[in-house]
Amino acid sequence: MFFLFSKIVSFLFMPLSWVMLLLVISFIWKKRARKLRIAAAVVLFVFGNGFILHEVNLLWEVPVTSDEDVGQHQVGVVLGGYAYYSPENERVTFRNSTDRLMQGLRLLADGKVNHLILSGGSGYVTQPEMRESLYVGQFLQDMNIPKLDVTLESESRNTRENAMYTASFLQEKGWDKQRIVLITSAYHMRRAKACFEKQGIEVVVFPADPTTGERMFYLDHLLLPSSETFSQWNVLIHEWIGFISYKAMGYA
Repeated sequence: MFFLFSKIVSFLFMPLSWVMLLLVISFIWKKRARKLRIAAAVVLFVFGNGFILHEVNLLWEVPVTSDEDVGQHQVGVVLGGYAYYSPENERVTFRNSTDRLMQGLRLLADGKVNHLILSGGSGYVTQPEMRESLYVGQFLQDMNIPKLDVTLESESRNTRENAMYTASFLQEKGWDKQRIVLITSAYHMRRAKACFEKQGIEVVVFPADPTTGERMFYLDHLLLPSSETFSQWNVLIHEWIGFISYKAMGYA
């Protein structure tokens, strides 16, 4: 129920939903039509502005950890949300957050972690059989990544379950007293870290695919709206909703 509810709430809090709602109401409430349409234009500008988004991300994202600060650990955990299986193409298709997987594999190859857990089942309400880690695991097998070094956790549907199923695996292996390296996107790390610590797991954070960098003061970046920026706001607001919801439910 919580899984489905979170999907609905996330949709209602997306800026594009606000714009659509304001425009629809403007055609119904004609006395306020001009103000409502101006409000829609303001929302489009604010949430399409790359400079504003960058400043917010600087405050929210967990800074990237250097390799020297990681140390050497038994287990690294890569959280899902970066790939899906494309039936029409009959292959795994990777998304924007694939840096999570790449950084995890790099830590494994460099000996920073001895074992990698790929945690991620199906994030679809209507397609529970689409289990991400299984498809990615097959992809890695095809790339000759040794099976003994990678565990596929395919039951979890969200961040809380990532932590729960990982905790069970660590207990089975007798690794539950050791610190793990947690690998996920920089914008997602706050919620992920809180969930894992709630399960009694001590973590070393290793954020992936950061969106922040040097501030840019170019005219187009400061003034012109961008559809890509608008899309990134959707991801960020979804994460805030998840973080607040998890705190309220005692999941993190």
